[in-house]
Amino acid sequence: MDLSRLIAKRFAQPQAGRFSTPVMWIAKATVALSVAVMLISLSVVIGFKTAITQKMEYFSAHIQLLAFARENSDETLPIARNAPWIDGILSIAEVEHIQPFVTKPAILKTDSELEGILLKGIDFRKQTSFFKNSLVKGTWPTGIGNGKDVFVSAFLANRLELKVGQTFPIYYLKSGRKTPLRKRVQLKGIFNTGLNEMDRALVLMPLGTVQELYGWDTNQVSGHEVFLSDMKKLDEVVETMRTEWLPVDIYPSSIYERYPDVFRWLPTLDQNTRIIIFLMTVVSLLSMVSTLLILILEKTQSIGVLKALGMPHAALLRVFWYRALGIIIQGMVLGNIIGGILILVQSIWQVLPLDPEQYYLNHVPVHLPVMVFLGLNGGVFIVGMLGMLIPAAYAGRISVIKALKFT
Repeated sequence: MDLSRLIAKRFAQPQAGRFSTPVMWIAKATVALSVAVMLISLSVVIGFKTAITQKMEYFSAHIQLLAFARENSDETLPIARNAPWIDGILSIAEVEHIQPFVTKPAILKTDSELEGILLKGIDFRKQTSFFKNSLVKGTWPTGIGNGKDVFVSAFLANRLELKVGQTFPIYYLKSGRKTPLRKRVQLKGIFNTGLNEMDRALVLMPLGTVQELYGWDTNQVSGHEVFLSDMKKLDEVVETMRTEWLPVDIYPSSIYERYPDVFRWLPTLDQNTRIIIFLMTVVSLLSMVSTLLILILEKTQSIGVLKALGMPHAALLRVFWYRALGIIIQGMVLGNIIGGILILVQSIWQVLPLDPEQYYLNHVPVHLPVMVFLGLNGGVFIVGMLGMLIPAAYAGRISVIKALKFT
């Protein structure tokens, strides 16, 4: 066995009355706590960003293709459902799916309330799993849907005291008429996306029904929703659409443009995480350095004896490197176990709730990719071992004569 490792093991054995023994345990606990806090912080931030981004993607798509002249209006000019440029959009590698939609403002009337709403006509056979999975009451249609069926948000249903199966009229304007028209609809289901600021006035209907309200034919829609396989390339895809495929009267509106506040807010979470990781790294590093310095002070006479016996400087440094290695590995293992258990508990049982009105989610989401986990542990290990150069260098500079006289 390597002599340096053997001596390091002897130094690691608990000794009654030695001040370094409890300090060693404190150092391991500090490393464990720091690693656990960093793991949890990263998992919460990544989980939060992932969950919010996915919700926004499925709620409103990565890109909406709209008639340019009316891009900022709910009353849209029609564009072709089967436009020739759609095949070009689908040829872009990152484009995963395109689906048409129709929107129209209207008024929902109950016996005692009037409420402004936004009708959104969708093809229920397309990519609507987000709303289907968000359904809290009622049933989702298996085909294109009944022309009189509507689905409303939980916010709107609670505000107007709507019940599944209830019928009520909606009023809307049609081009060329000054008086509103009336259509009676039936509430088929209630969904709760958690995005109350975005869906509070949203009412889903079959695509063909909203087309009829406009007086459009089946080939006329308000726009197309484009879903991507890689959101990181969103800006690049938008630019490709503009320059290569879209006519001048069609505008690609990215999710960043439609919800700028949300996507300006999410990156601020990274800054908080970086601060936490920096502080935890500094705390654990200081604890390990001070612990080894205490150990060196206690073992000063032993260091002097080893030097007097001719132990090389490099071998002496390895003694304390092995000791530091033991502290770091044991602390990291314990920290990973603690952090992993807490992350797993939150992932399965969702014990920490959130206010969806404020955070768009009803619980704290956690997600820790394997590469992030490995990167964090690798970074902690490297920084910890490099930090050990300070006490190890101090041990190498101890004078043999002074060490043998030390008491």
